[in-house]
Amino acid sequence: MSVSFASVVGVTATGTIGTILYQTNDQFRQAIQALERCGTAGLVGARVALDYRQTLAGSYGSPEEREAAKSACHQRSADHVLWGLQKLGGVYVKLGQHVSAMVYILPPEWTSTMAVLQDKCDPTSPQDIKNLFLADCGQSVDQIFDTFDWVPLGVASLAQVHRAKLRDSGSNSSGLGEWVAVKIQHPSLDNFCRIDMDTVSFIFDIVKTVFPEFGFEWFAEEMRESLPKELDFVHEAANAHKVEANFSDDRINRRTALTIPKILWAKRRIMCMEFIDGARIDDLAYMEHHNIDPREVSLEMTRVFSKMIFLDGYVHCDPHPGNVMVRPAKNPKRSKYNFDLVLLDHGLYRTLTDELRTDYARLWKSIITSDEDGIKKYSMRVGGTDVYRLFASMLTGRDWDAIDSADLGSSRSEAEFKRLSEGAIEFFVDVADILGRLPRSVLLLLKTNDLLRVVDEQLNRAASDQKTTYVVMGTVCTRAVWLDTKQRLREQLAMVGFDFKVFGELVRSWLSFQTLEWGLWFYEKYAVWAERISKLKAARLTL
Repeated sequence: MSVSFASVVGVTATGTIGTILYQTNDQFRQAIQALERCGTAGLVGARVALDYRQTLAGSYGSPEEREAAKSACHQRSADHVLWGLQKLGGVYVKLGQHVSAMVYILPPEWTSTMAVLQDKCDPTSPQDIKNLFLADCGQSVDQIFDTFDWVPLGVASLAQVHRAKLRDSGSNSSGLGEWVAVKIQHPSLDNFCRIDMDTVSFIFDIVKTVFPEFGFEWFAEEMRESLPKELDFVHEAANAHKVEANFSDDRINRRTALTIPKILWAKRRIMCMEFIDGARIDDLAYMEHHNIDPREVSLEMTRVFSKMIFLDGYVHCDPHPGNVMVRPAKNPKRSKYNFDLVLLDHGLYRTLTDELRTDYARLWKSIITSDEDGIKKYSMRVGGTDVYRLFASMLTGRDWDAIDSADLGSSRSEAEFKRLSEGAIEFFVDVADILGRLPRSVLLLLKTNDLLRVVDEQLNRAASDQKTTYVVMGTVCTRAVWLDTKQRLREQLAMVGFDFKVFGELVRSWLSFQTLEWGLWFYEKYAVWAERISKLKAARLTL
């Protein structure tokens, strides 16, 4: 077949013009890159869907062969998706991080493969950082900082952090002349965030059409709601100030080790804050070197997040190990702890209504005390589900036998992990239905539970159980329930005047609260001392 000279010239001219536009026109280049990103996401999705369809439709000689084929398909698919997420970056990496936390839903091949996304992300180039400062601050990096370390301290899906030193103008009242941490958003997010979210939503819609039982379209909706807040560092700074205020009394009265880095200033995509030197909360070698007890760190983290959830109703919803640091106490005389628990990345918070906060406290109190009637009642109030045993397992990461026997403090065995994984697949539709009904705040609480549980297990690796963790949590739940009951009964007394029946209920509620709180306090102290005595005995035996 002959090709006319005019056709050749036309194709060549089109290619030349396209190349020139790609190199010189930002809008044209972004449009082409957006199409490439959509194409990559679509191809990965199609490849995974085809692999699952062929695997599930295959014939196998035994149930064991079928399970082995499914496991291999899980791993292949997770590897394909991981490659796509790392290639696309930004929003897609954030999506993978959410997936890695969904241990109550997805097979371990998926969650373990996606776990690497919590740490490994590509950094923004120095030139792009320079351009960002000029665009957002109207000044160059050199005009703001005396020293700027171009090698980032850490790189996450949405931002990276650099160490720098502010130019000294003769006063240190605002941190001038001091070392600071500078959080810088990846500039590419502005170009592709919206199109990426639209693509994710489209893919989820297609999956829902092909597989009607798929119940995770809320996933894209949650990211669409949360991401704009996470991408606004002015909003993040406000969150940090609020949580600092919530814990101010605890800091004054030496009741907490929580430390929030001081925010010096914030723009939408750049934030300058106090520099804090320390280590990730899962760095056990660092804690041993500084004589910090990992179990004490675990208990303090439980106290901090229990207060956030059950008392304040204002919750940091991304406490993965990269966002929580530990260091030796900066002011030992002002703290009863020999360490500081440093909480970073305040972009993702949820405010709980008083009703949800207290119902959630009652649900956890019921779970900790193995009160099945209470679990049933408050599972419906919190999650809108009557499949309360499954919901309790999703909250705790434990199977029903451990919950029913009040054995939450025991370490999870390999057999229990296997039962949970098999149950997640067996009850996939029920799990999807529960998640589809949950308020967005509860969905993030589930994610927060999973992240906290992982940290707790890592810090208690040498321990045979984590009973004290649940004792601490139960104490805060009990206090939240009492405070709510006290307020309700006092309001009744204010409306009807003095009433012996209401007053009697108030006294009984107080006695019930005090009895349980005192019992939990005694057990906590007993467990701490028993652990210390056990360590002393072990040390003497080694001498």
